[in-house]
Amino acid sequence: MRTKFLRGLILDFLHRIYPREIEKVGIIEAFYKDWKPKEIERALGYLRDKGYVEEKRISHPVRKFERILLYRLTPDGIDVLERTVEDSGIAFWEDE
Repeated sequence: MRTKFLRGLILDFLHRIYPREIEKVGIIEAFYKDWKPKEIERALGYLRDKGYVEEKRISHPVRKFERILLYRLTPDGIDVLERTVEDSGIAFWEDE
């Protein structure tokens, strides 16, 4: 159940900055006090695979062989937040 809440929190976080995108490191920084980085990465992978967030890889401006991951909420992700689409793998605090 804890992971489901993390997914909901990430969607809510991305909704607050929508339509902008944010680096993966920024999402990890926002949640690292309560969640391990691997938990956050798994939650992002789930949300990406379901189409609720878009993941974009760009080249690092200085480090030639490094990529930066950017995440952005999708319209499907907004539907989940607005509860017009239900996903049993995502929970929100106010639902409890």
